[in-house]
This record gives sequence, C-alpha cells and structure tokens, in this order.
Amino acid sequence: MPTYTPPKTLGDLLLVEAAPGWTKEKALLAMGAVYPLGTVLAKVSGKHQALDLAGTGAAKKAAAVLGESVDATAADTPGVVIARGAVVELVELQWPAGITDAQKATALDELNALGIVARAAL
Repeated sequence: MPTYTPPKTLGDLLLVEAAPGWTKEKALLAMGAVYPLGTVLAKVSGKHQALDLAGTGAAKKAAAVLGESVDATAADTPGVVIARGAVVELVELQWPAGITDAQKATALDELNALGIVARAAL
C-alpha cells in the first residue's frame, strides 16, 4: 500500500519568528532555477539567488533563507524569505551541492549575524 508524504511547509522550517511581518519579507528570486523551501540564499544586485560558493562577492555570502518553494526558471519571481529574527530547523536548510563543513559553518555564521539561527529542533 502506498504511503503519502505531505510536502514540506514553512512550519517545518521556521521554528521561531521574532515578529510576524518583520522576520519574513517578499523578495525577488533570480531567474533560472527552481528554489526549494529552505534554500540558503545570497543577495546579488537586489535579487536573491541560491548561495554560489564558486561565485564572487555577494554570491558567496548567505543573506536569507527561502520560506517557500519557488519556480523561477522562466523569469525573476517573487517569493517569501526569512530575512531576520528567526530560528530555523537546521536539517531543513538546502545547501549547494558539494558544500564543505567549513563553508557551511561560514554561511551559518553569516545567517546568525542577521539574527537567523539554525538549530537541530527545539
């Protein structure tokens, strides 16, 4: 008998929100990718994109966490990001392929500086 696994939601990712309306904000996601819930994002030229460790400058710096799945393959697309004042579930974060533990620690420190703390369940 097949089993049903419900899709992940913001409630799976966002454990604590400092203040509704302040923690989350609308943001523009750069065209060219499907972004899953929990993607660790960088902000480049006013648009959010997946953290790019092979990139330069702002592309390598964690700036937010995506609060919903967004398909931006055809155009820049708005989405909800966790920008500040939150505790997020560590295992729900989506990282770039091949990220090292040191790179992940750096990105987590960058998020922590924004008030986004990653924890392995409360």
